[in-house]
Amino acid sequence: MAVNVAKPVIKVAALCGSIRKASFHRGLIHSAIKISKEAINGMEIEYVEIAPLPMLDTDLEVDGTYPPAVEAFRQKILEADSILFASPEYNYSVTAPLKNAIDWASRPPNVWADKPAAIISTGGNFGGGRSQYHLRQIGIYIDIHFINKPEFFLNAFESPAKFDADGNLIDEDAKERLKEVLISLQAFTRRLLLQDS
Repeated sequence: MAVNVAKPVIKVAALCGSIRKASFHRGLIHSAIKISKEAINGMEIEYVEIAPLPMLDTDLEVDGTYPPAVEAFRQKILEADSILFASPEYNYSVTAPLKNAIDWASRPPNVWADKPAAIISTGGNFGGGRSQYHLRQIGIYIDIHFINKPEFFLNAFESPAKFDADGNLIDEDAKERLKEVLISLQAFTRRLLLQDS
């Protein structure tokens, strides 16, 4: 007799490297959340805001504790099974707000350690790709395990339109590619969770 074992729900913390309200990267995360609710069983994506974090300053660490906004952020990362980074490219690298969030969560104890992750980017010609390569380098040191395929780079400015005026993703092909990234992240996360059990 076959026994159906329910697979655990994968909790994903989604971080947007842009703090601009109508950011295309925020639009990618909103689309990912919608796709996960409508088309992917067993995945919950929570948008985790990074704008409230103060700039990294170890003088703010007191007796092994961090400022309240940092403690709350670190707890969200700790509770997540995996991470979805929406990473804009600034000067061939990740944005200052995203790097700041990464640095706060890497302070002892490093709450990124052993987390599976995926990166999605949009922008000009290369669609934010160079930020992804730099983020992967950072991930090596803080022990994040990124999926390798599929990659998601989206040229936001080529025709037909990819986003509406509010920053919402409207391109159906891009939505399908985003779904493939999420399915890959879910499978990779489950595989790593099985190894740990």
